[in-house]
Amino acid sequence: MAEHRVRKNNIIYIIPNDEFFRKWKNDEAFIDDYGRLMNRKPNRVLCELKHSAEKRPVVRQRTVMPPAAPVKRSSQVKEHLKDTARDAAMEAGGVLIDWAFDKFFYEVLPNVWQEHIVPLFHRTKASPVSEELKVDAISARGRTSVPAAAKPITARMTKEEADAEKRKVLYHWLSMLCSLKKLQDAGEMDIDSTLARLTDAAVLERVNALLSENPNLLETDKYIVLHGLLGRDLYEGRQLIPIRAAEITTIAKSYGYDVRNEVTEE
Repeated sequence: MAEHRVRKNNIIYIIPNDEFFRKWKNDEAFIDDYGRLMNRKPNRVLCELKHSAEKRPVVRQRTVMPPAAPVKRSSQVKEHLKDTARDAAMEAGGVLIDWAFDKFFYEVLPNVWQEHIVPLFHRTKASPVSEELKVDAISARGRTSVPAAAKPITARMTKEEADAEKRKVLYHWLSMLCSLKKLQDAGEMDIDSTLARLTDAAVLERVNALLSENPNLLETDKYIVLHGLLGRDLYEGRQLIPIRAAEITTIAKSYGYDVRNEVTEE
């Protein structure tokens, strides 16, 4: 279990064991901007790496006369080129991910919200109350009329599939929270209803339950976004500090939105 020293951006990182070094060597793991060794699939933290600044700058020499041991020098040049190519690919991948993230949150999501979610909310809000009561009554009769032997078979899911579905719930809630800023800037009138959904007791209970169940459910970039919005850590030790409705209204106020109907908690 020997330690391995690798270089990235003129910083020497110490990988503590052979297994982690093999993952990094095979590009199954990478070193992020925070000095952590991250697993690619699934995207989670493997360990915090010790690091130190490189003592001398790297000087790239031009090709000269072949040395006395050409096989050994060729191997060193090959390793150097591989490291350089890997670093360049990782940096390009980071830029591409940042671009895709900005594209989704600042262009795709607001367009979907304006074109589909807002009109759907208006149509739902305009529906008569009597129609809703009628639908509820029909649903209740349907539930009571189904015999016990006709219960639907519950589809089995793997842990990975279940985690993926739970992430969708959390990311949908987080996307709505991030879009409050866009709604405010656009002068959208439905921001009250969006804030009401975000601070609904049942919704917050579900969000807190998912975060408490699995601290690694949020991927690193989403954890950083939620951490920045709340202005605090989500966990103390490994115990979740529950998200409160008052914190959501504080975020809305920080966007410049005047919360006319303050949300209170029991």
